[in-house]
Order: sequence, then C-alpha cells, then structure tokens
Amino acid sequence: MSTDDLSGELEAQDIAAHPQLKTSTSVFRHKSFRWFFIAAAISNGAAWMQMVAIPALLFDLTGKAAWLGFSSLIGSLPAVLLTPHAGVIADRFSRKKMLLMTQSVQMTASFSLFILYSVDQLTPWRIVGIGFLNGIATGYGASTWQAFVPSLVPEEDMLSAVRLNSVQFTVARMIGPGLAGIVISTFGTGAAILCNASTYILVIGVLLVVKTRVGSTASRDLTVKQAMINGATYMWRHLPLRMAVILAFISSAFGQSLQFVSAAVSARVFHHPSTDNAGLMTALGVGSTLASIYATKSVGRFKRSQTVMTSLVLYCISTAMIAASSIYWIGLLGYFISGIAHLTMAVALNTLIQGLVPDRMRGRAISFYLLGVMGGIPLGSFAIGFFGDMFSVRSVIVVDSCVYLAIILFFRSTKLLDQLNITSLED
Repeated sequence: MSTDDLSGELEAQDIAAHPQLKTSTSVFRHKSFRWFFIAAAISNGAAWMQMVAIPALLFDLTGKAAWLGFSSLIGSLPAVLLTPHAGVIADRFSRKKMLLMTQSVQMTASFSLFILYSVDQLTPWRIVGIGFLNGIATGYGASTWQAFVPSLVPEEDMLSAVRLNSVQFTVARMIGPGLAGIVISTFGTGAAILCNASTYILVIGVLLVVKTRVGSTASRDLTVKQAMINGATYMWRHLPLRMAVILAFISSAFGQSLQFVSAAVSARVFHHPSTDNAGLMTALGVGSTLASIYATKSVGRFKRSQTVMTSLVLYCISTAMIAASSIYWIGLLGYFISGIAHLTMAVALNTLIQGLVPDRMRGRAISFYLLGVMGGIPLGSFAIGFFGDMFSVRSVIVVDSCVYLAIILFFRSTKLLDQLNITSLED
C-alpha cells in the first residue's frame, strides 16, 4: 500500500471510529457544555475588544511598533515558561478550580487596567507590567482550559466539544474587534477594557455551577519535574505530536503574530489610524468564523494533511497580500484569509492531539502544543515590531510570506504531513 493510500485508509478509520464528528452541533444538548460555551464566547469576545484597544493605545502613547512586540513578548514570556508545569497541574488536580483561580487573576488584571486608565495613570510600562501578570494566569489557564472542555461532555462527544470550543474562539474573534471599534469610538478606550473585566464574572459564575464527568488523572508518584519530562518525552517520541507542536509554532510566529501588531500594520502599511486595527481584526474574525462553519459541515471530507497544507498556503497568500499594497481593503482581505488559515490549522492540530492522547496525558500534551503557539506569537510579533522600526513593517511581512513558501515546498517534497492522518499512537 502506498503512502497516499495508507493516509486515506487511516482517515477513513478516523471517521468510522468517531461518527459523532459529522454532527458536531449535537453536543449542545449537554447543559454544562452549552452554558460554558456561551459564557466563554461572550468573555472571549470582550477579550478581543481589549486586545484591539490596548495595542492601539500603546502605539499612540509611544509611536513605536517595537513596543507592541515588546508588550506581546513580556506578556507571553511567563505563559511560555509556565505552560509545561501547568500541564502537569492540569493532569493532577481539579481543572475547574484551576480555571476559577486563573480567571480571577485575569479579572483583577483587567480591572486594574481600567482603573489606571480612568485616572489617567496608564503608562506603557504599567501596561507591560499588567500584561506580565496576565501572562502568568494565561500560562496556567490556557492548557487547563483546553483539557477542561472534554470533561463537560460524555467521552463519545469529546472531539465535537473540542471542535466547537475552537469555533467559539473564532466567533469571539469576529464579534470582539467589531464591537471594539463601535465602543471605543462612542464611549472611549476605557469602556472596552471595562467590558472585558466584567465578563470574567460571567465565566466564574458558570464555572461554579457546571458539572463535569470524572476522568483519569496522572499518577502522583512522579515529581512535577519528572512528570514534565515524562510529558515531553511522550510528545517527542510520537512524530505526529511533535509535528503538531512545530506547526503550531510556525503558524504562530509567521502568521498569528500579525494580529498582535495590527495597530502598527494599520498605521505603517495602510496609513490609517492605529485604531483601524479593529477593522483588520474583524476581517480576520469573519474569515475564522466562516471557516469554522465550513469545518463543522465538512468533518472527515479531507485528510488532516490536506487541511494543514491548505492552511500553510493561505498563510502565504495572506501575508503576501498584506505586504503588497497600501490599499486598506486589500489588507482587510489579507487578514480575512489569515483568519481562515488560522482556524483550519488550529482545528486540525487540536483535534489531532485531543483524539490521540489518553486523558491522563491530556493536560501535558495540550501544554506542549500551546507552548508552540505561545512561543511563536511573541517572538514573531517582537521581530515584526523591532525590525519593522529598523527597516519597515512591510518588508518584515514579506519575509514572513517567503518563509511560508519555503515551508510549503519542504512539506510537498517530504510528505511528512501524511503522519498527521493517523488515528492511534503506539505506546
């Protein structure tokens, strides 16, 4: 049997093993998942409002793209460093309690931003400092969140829940920036920050009442360090999981990072006000949402290898379009395509990991996947900001597009992506 035939057979087995993937939306019949989905979508939408407002404010305060990259780097650094440890904690302790603690810290950080802004004491360094505090909570909360979602539904609906969890992030990404543009222009930047801070109360309230199924936990015979090493060894030993982490880093460093410097892109590339990053981010969210709708209706139609390759091609096209012109609507189209690329890549990689690893390893597996994401975004955004000030933002984005082209040619010649089509791991 050829490699292509084997990949097709494995994908067919995946569909047969998980027939519920064809009816992803049926998972809403579970009350706990339904309420958590709604609260998360509202909160994440508000978070995107703040993610539009704060970078625009920071860019206006400093006039430097490097500050956007620096802020992203400092905010993500604790998350990168803490994520592997968080994966161990998520496998050993109550994921619900972990989320309650991390959501409370993030709520405090957001209310602190609002208070400082209200009294006109919000400086660039204070923005960075609060971002660092938020990054600590993110480090423990992100992998816990991903590992928590499957516990809200029976095991047979797990992958559908994972997929729809990705969908709610994309819906939030579409709605949040658009609302940010309206709220900021009508009520000011502080209102966008206050909206985000307030929605954490909703998530905390839902967490207090939802019920979860009992899952297996990791053995506590190992020390935390040994458990982290055990998780890293597990991920490295299996090529598909290792590739998922690498692909997450690539898509984050050279694609998703453009989200976090959109204020500079709006000002430097398209010569619009920095607050018009709301339009760029809305276009990205619309692309992600449309892709998510298509994803829920076309489950099993394509191999994961095909989906990932499509995502890489779309990232290449989107970065080339953003860098090619100073016309704002072309930038909107570029960000729209980037949103499609992000969603297709995220769903493919997330469902791969969630579907392959046992529950006792889920937190650690997700943490290393998120390590690729969290490591790529700050490095990419910092590079765009730093070198964008030194040369030009446009030229750095051209480099991003060239990197994607080289990666596409590499994977086409090696067929390594076929490894993503497997349905089980050998222990």
